[in-house]
Amino acid sequence: MLAVVALFTLSLTGCRTTRKAESTATSTKERQNKMLVPLAQYPADVQFVNAKTAITFSYKGHEATIKGRLRMRRDDAVQLSFTALGLMEIAVIELTPEKAYIIDRVNKRYAVFDYSSGKANLAGINFNTIQSLFWNRLFIPGEKEVWNNTKDFSISKMNTQRLVEPSRQRILKCKFYTDADCKQLQQTNLSLQQYAATWRYDNFESIDAYAYPTTHDISVSSTSHTIGAHIELNNFSTLDTGWQSGTDLARYKQVNLEQLMSILEMIR
Repeated sequence: MLAVVALFTLSLTGCRTTRKAESTATSTKERQNKMLVPLAQYPADVQFVNAKTAITFSYKGHEATIKGRLRMRRDDAVQLSFTALGLMEIAVIELTPEKAYIIDRVNKRYAVFDYSSGKANLAGINFNTIQSLFWNRLFIPGEKEVWNNTKDFSISKMNTQRLVEPSRQRILKCKFYTDADCKQLQQTNLSLQQYAATWRYDNFESIDAYAYPTTHDISVSSTSHTIGAHIELNNFSTLDTGWQSGTDLARYKQVNLEQLMSILEMIR
């Protein structure tokens, strides 16, 4: 009888210990993940970003630097424009909540990518994904809202960084790398079947109390080639100038994306 009582007592003790350990682990995870919330939330006072750009494209061993401008209005559009000699706009990449446009102003052509379509949506590609990359924010692939659930990520330590991974992934997989204190998002890695992309952030500056990276290094690779873009940003402004997104494409010819990507062959 004493043996039965002893075993029963030990089992209760073990259950309490296990529950306590599980509770402690859950509490620690939630406390860690709460540190990530500021890296996902957008600064309340910054709705618009306007900056001059110098973008160096690399493709097939060749490089070319083009100047232009980055305009971002939160939840509305992200636009990169490119100019020749700092005067004439020659190309535009514009991302809206429904579609992405690549516009060749010189040859009056454009291509459009609808990421609200079934395939893109299934993969987890949407405007929130792209906007988050440009704004240097954490995101969940496929989610349309800003992340605020502290159970949606796992955190592990990697040397002087933290590896942050969404607990819910789609075909589009992503990994985030922050500093050791989870105060700064330094790199985002994406993979989609045979494609892989790395987006590195550096040289952070305080813009209206918002720490924003003024250097973006982007690399997109497939099994056959790699395209790189090194973006340097300067002359920042967060004042909304009344800029309106959208381009009148009535005089432009729509072509497929592959035809328009032939522009990269000009990099010699």
